[in-house]
Amino acid sequence: MADAFADRTLPEHRRIFEKIWWQNPERQNGTSSSWWFFLLFPEGEEGYGPKQLMFSIAACVGEQCRVNDLPPQGMDADRPVVDGVDRFNATTVGWTGDDDVVHDHVVRQSAEAVLSREDQRLEAWADREDGTRRGSEMAALSDRSLGLRAHVIGDDAEAEFEAWGDLNSKMTSPQHSLDIDTPLGGAEVVAWRRMEFEGKFDLPDGPETLSGSCYFQRVCFDMPLFPWKWVWAIFPDGTSFSVLIPFIGPQLFRRGYKFFSSDRLERLTIPLRQSGFWNWGSNDGHVEFDTISVEPLLGTGEHPDFDVRVENEEGDYVRFVARTYGHARNWLDRPRLGGQLASHWSYNEFMFRMTGLAGHVGGTSIDDESMGTGFGTLEYSTGLGL
Repeated sequence: MADAFADRTLPEHRRIFEKIWWQNPERQNGTSSSWWFFLLFPEGEEGYGPKQLMFSIAACVGEQCRVNDLPPQGMDADRPVVDGVDRFNATTVGWTGDDDVVHDHVVRQSAEAVLSREDQRLEAWADREDGTRRGSEMAALSDRSLGLRAHVIGDDAEAEFEAWGDLNSKMTSPQHSLDIDTPLGGAEVVAWRRMEFEGKFDLPDGPETLSGSCYFQRVCFDMPLFPWKWVWAIFPDGTSFSVLIPFIGPQLFRRGYKFFSSDRLERLTIPLRQSGFWNWGSNDGHVEFDTISVEPLLGTGEHPDFDVRVENEEGDYVRFVARTYGHARNWLDRPRLGGQLASHWSYNEFMFRMTGLAGHVGGTSIDDESMGTGFGTLEYSTGLGL
């Protein structure tokens, strides 16, 4: 069992929080991409689901980067950044769904973005001739020790909400969860995994006030985007589970949303790294795993389900089937070789409900009855974003 949390002072938390407002332009190269995203799980009768929402601001280096087939945008890796203000082209995307229907691309807007390190604000608005605007902004909360506020407007949705954490655990505080910097490229991630959120949402199903659990990340990739499987799930008591498996396989060459003809072909992958954890909602324990499999189960419906299994050398293990009830997709295309070729990377997000949960974690046996219903999002990205 790993140490749940090393005590930090507020200034130490702030130093990590400040990284949200900088995308490392000094590190960027021709393959770089950045995104800031919120994954929201409103509290419902069964726990934190089945409704889910995602909003993201994404950007990539290149003369003509296309997100979701929108008109191409460009970002120069050598652009000037003056007084900590970074200007670049970005795209706001978003979806919302539950076990009845998924509304994909409720927000889909390109705009010039302004990222201010001093003001701790990111804006990406596009003004329209009728005086309205589309896009998004996020900024630091002024009335809490640390927190975020966001405003998103699309053709089919508007959301205005705040998110914050208690700063008393590894999950409820901003974490510098990954930092790789080499002459060949790297990656840096700031993750705030378990925040609370509340706000007002005008969605395709109508306006409502929502509150619940929020997962936030700021990701900077200075290397090609490659396939991975990522799982984030949360239980009614706040216990969370997550795994990450970057991998290589024939999915590197996949374009669009499709699968091979059999489970065996779809599972022809080589993991590059495996990491995962179980974190009790009471902050009493954090257990890590190093042997992990997340395998698609084809033919189970419109979208695949996934068999998830993790274990470690201490004998802890978790297994369940992620029953998919919704799917959303974003994708990135970059022309290469003077436009003769285009790289393609596809980011699939599957909303799921846990079934058949079984395990033993930190001396405690777990199952569906003892934990309640777990809801989550499973990312299965394919292609290669050169």
